[in-house]
Amino acid sequence: MRRTNGREALFFGLLTVLVTICAGVYAYQMGEVNLNHQLVIAFSFVSLGMLIKYGDQAFDTDVFSRRSATILAIPGGIWMGALILLDVDSATIFLGLLLALMVAAKYDNMAFKLGFLIAGGIGLYAAVIAPSPEMLVGIIAVFVAAFIDEKINDMEWVERADTPAGWILRQRPVLKGTILLLCALSILSSYLYFFAFLGFDFGYAFVESISKGGISTGT
Repeated sequence: MRRTNGREALFFGLLTVLVTICAGVYAYQMGEVNLNHQLVIAFSFVSLGMLIKYGDQAFDTDVFSRRSATILAIPGGIWMGALILLDVDSATIFLGLLLALMVAAKYDNMAFKLGFLIAGGIGLYAAVIAPSPEMLVGIIAVFVAAFIDEKINDMEWVERADTPAGWILRQRPVLKGTILLLCALSILSSYLYFFAFLGFDFGYAFVESISKGGISTGT
């Protein structure tokens, strides 16, 4: 099992690097956003995905430090909140995710609750001061897709991921497909956000794979 987890961690680690590079190369070649913007978006999505899973695994498996996870939830929440406030496409994705996790009752530890309160509070402010029909449609689509994936992941055979079908469904295909569709419909302004979200999700999976073979670091 440890060897399998090592291969999975390597797989998701390489995917994380690859899609982050793809995000930058695509945005640069298409000229849709400036260099600083594309670097910030790509780096932020990957980092937040890894940070969120770190906090999740700290409380679920005791592999990582719960104290560190709780402390990191504060800058992590501010970071996500800043993206929501300053970038409408990031707001569309993250507000949909935050709402879906809330409805699915996934805020089950202190780090998650603290991060949600900070990012959600900033997000609520952003939604009030700069609402738009396109953003609302996108938030609803992301919310529905994320909620469906969360319910699928709660199924025991999917959670085990010991079959090809279970492993595929474990990777949140509904949400990935929805983000891609939102880009195709121009509700999200650039395919940069599809690549960035893949980086977010693969970074999340990378940390999860590492934690499965890890040794407890205490609380």
